[in-house]
Amino acid sequence: MHNPSLYYRFQQSAAVHADRIAIRDKEAELSYRALEAASREVATALIGLGIERGDRIGIWGVNSADWVVAALGIQAAGGVLIPVGTRLRGREVADILIDAKARLVFTDRGFGDYDFVAALEAQSLPQVKHLVVFGETGGTVGERVLSLAALRAWDGRAEASALDRRIAEGSGEDLADIIFTSGTTGRPKGVLMTQQQSLIACDVQAAEIIGFTPDDVFAVTFPFAHNAGYRAGWQVSLLQGVRIIPVSSFDPGDLLRMVERERVTVLPIAPVISQALLDHPDLARTDLTSLRLISTGGTTVPVRLIEDMLRAFGPRVLVQTGYGLTETAGSVTTTRPGDSPKVVAETVGQALSNLEMKIIGPDHATLPTGERGEVAVRGPQVTTGYLDNPEASARAFTADGFLLTGDAGWVDEQGNLHITDRIKDMYLVGGFNCYPAEIERVLGTMPGIAQVAVIGVDDARLGQVGRAFVVQHPGVALTEAEVIAWSRNEMANYKVPRSVHFVPALPMNATGKVVKAQLHALA
Repeated sequence: MHNPSLYYRFQQSAAVHADRIAIRDKEAELSYRALEAASREVATALIGLGIERGDRIGIWGVNSADWVVAALGIQAAGGVLIPVGTRLRGREVADILIDAKARLVFTDRGFGDYDFVAALEAQSLPQVKHLVVFGETGGTVGERVLSLAALRAWDGRAEASALDRRIAEGSGEDLADIIFTSGTTGRPKGVLMTQQQSLIACDVQAAEIIGFTPDDVFAVTFPFAHNAGYRAGWQVSLLQGVRIIPVSSFDPGDLLRMVERERVTVLPIAPVISQALLDHPDLARTDLTSLRLISTGGTTVPVRLIEDMLRAFGPRVLVQTGYGLTETAGSVTTTRPGDSPKVVAETVGQALSNLEMKIIGPDHATLPTGERGEVAVRGPQVTTGYLDNPEASARAFTADGFLLTGDAGWVDEQGNLHITDRIKDMYLVGGFNCYPAEIERVLGTMPGIAQVAVIGVDDARLGQVGRAFVVQHPGVALTEAEVIAWSRNEMANYKVPRSVHFVPALPMNATGKVVKAQLHALA
């Protein structure tokens, strides 16, 4: 097929790997053959409900086999996937579904003590005709709320031939998904990604970042609602014949036992999870010899953490870092096999082969090697813009088509990118630029500090000064004076935080990034 769709490529993979296990979670184990059959049941039901090519369908649920079955069914029917993060609440989810014009939503009954179905029913969503609930039985298509099992068994599903025609009509030019940005600085924006762009991102991910083989077992710890868990998680894995293990909640002991039991080979984890694994008493007595690749990122990664990971997991495991964003289908740079521990610890690696990256100044002029500015990127997997938002789309690009990432950084002589911070997080202390991520990296090496986040707060004399929010290691009792005194020995005076607040935990979003807006509210 010329310019194939995502589902067409999945079918090719399923044909080659038919009897291999595609996905295993607490509730189900599906071979590639069974996964394809289940997704076709969903797709024929969607067609029977009147879903057309290009219709938008949301998924609001935790990582699971049902999530993947539903997403593949949406893709097979030619629909557009709208992933929704589980940490959002009813009003926030409703805003996304309304903006996306979603016609149907797949969802879990709830997560923790929060009832997703009740939250959706409490919102005004007349365009959403059905809520299809994972992990349950009962209900009928004639009701607004029904189970995924009932949808798959519905006798009103379209004929297989109708689905085959729908798949054949699919094109790489079709919209694949709309992932809404986290919205920490305002109303979320829907990032548009086509089928072809998604396939390009998956192919470069497989070849240059992970180096998949069908014998790999991928523990998908990042949420399926985000690029790291979706496109760079289960989607790329299934196109390569890899087994995936969805991780729906985090407990360090459970994760260690899962790696041992499932013989996991690829483990992507946020820095906060990396630290929890390193601190866990079961680490030394758990068989982790199956692991070949551990990747971390998504936020500032302390140098000390990378060094600790390299020591703990040893030379047989490749520890990798990288950098990406929703607008680039998840990835921009990665460290490579053979990179020194220093490169892995202090940089996010080099740009992927299909992307152009440069550092630019406020006037968008390219800056020389080693000079700090804004990271800009251009290439085939970069979004063309935001859903129904031409103004934001225009502001996001330079005149020559480079995406403005909003991240500050610089590139060294070897081509490795150093991310210093978000442009918006920079603050001025007496006229000096302060980048919180740089200060956080240094503070993260102080004995006793497990996690730290820094923001700028108003100051009558200097304009702004730094305030550090510190999570201490268990059993440690640091004081504000000790942290400030230590900082004065380790960094320039203008970078030294003028105040320190000790907190039990930092506010994190679903991908492990610190939500600085909540820290500003605390300040």
